[in-house]
Order: sequence, then C-alpha cells, then structure tokens
Amino acid sequence: MRPGSKQLLFFLTPAELVELMAAFESQNVVSYHQAGTFPSPKTLTAFSLIEEASLGHLTSGDWNQSPTYLISAPETKIVVREIILQRGGYSYAIDQQKNPDTVVFKPSGIFTEGILVAGSLVTGSSTAYSTMTFQAFAKIIKQRTTRIGVFYVGPDARAKLMLGWRLVTTASSPKEYDLALD
Repeated sequence: MRPGSKQLLFFLTPAELVELMAAFESQNVVSYHQAGTFPSPKTLTAFSLIEEASLGHLTSGDWNQSPTYLISAPETKIVVREIILQRGGYSYAIDQQKNPDTVVFKPSGIFTEGILVAGSLVTGSSTAYSTMTFQAFAKIIKQRTTRIGVFYVGPDARAKLMLGWRLVTTASSPKEYDLALD
C-alpha cells in the first residue's frame, strides 16, 4: 500500500453487516456509489445499504469480484473516468483515483453454505473527509469484532469459523490460506 493508505479487512455475516451499516448510517450521512468498470458512465447511488437485499450475499467466491462502493458525502459529485479500449470504444471507471473524498467499501458475505468471503474498508487518500470517514467506519467495525491475524471478525463469523466454515479471500484457494484460529 502506498503512503497515507489505510486498510481494514473483516469477516462479518449478513446480519452483522446490517447491524454495522445501521450503526454507521445513524452517525454519518453518506452516499454509496457502485464502484468498478462499466460500459456506461452512469453512476448508481444509494443513501443506505441496510435495505440492499444482496448485502452480505455474494455471487462470487473471490473478494476481487465482490460488490464495491465508494462512500462519499451526499453532496460530493462522483467523477467517472473514461477509458479508451484497444479494441475500440470506451469503458468507464468509478473509483477513488479521481474521487479522493471517498472511502472504498467492499462488504463481506456468504458465497455458499460454509464459505464466508472477506470484506474490506480502504482509502488511498489522505483528504480530511476520507480520513474522517475511514476512522469513523473502522471504529465501529473494531468495536464489534475481535482481531484474528490481520482480520477483524464478528462474533457470528467467528462462531461459523469454529463450526468449520471457511473464511476466505478466494474460495478457490487451498484451505491452508483460509483464516484459522491460532
């Protein structure tokens, strides 16, 4: 990670994510913008993730494929980067590169029964807003979890680990790369 970057990695179940979002959103007025690379420059924005039906439920076992959101102040205009494709045409990136007053949030979630994929909270920016928002969100995560290695693990997620669930960044990786209790 580059200087000034901050990162917090976590495992939370869907119910724990809803509780986390409720706590964070009760203390912070924010917008969530779907991040990634898209065929259209249109941004998808929500003012809460609590009602998001897919929150904590993933369609991929690879955290690199998990839904990603930029968290910003509601009045922040999100800048979409245009990418020229070699084959012709354009792709559009919604990321932190042109949006420094944001934090990147990737919820953890259940991929299949027995597999919980990690989530992350990251910022590569040192603006006042990104620093303050990262710290506020990280504080709530840390208050509700225990640290195992580099991950913050919710009580329900820890119980699943003890029941034999795999806590992973990528489900296709060998089990020796899963989170384990020491």
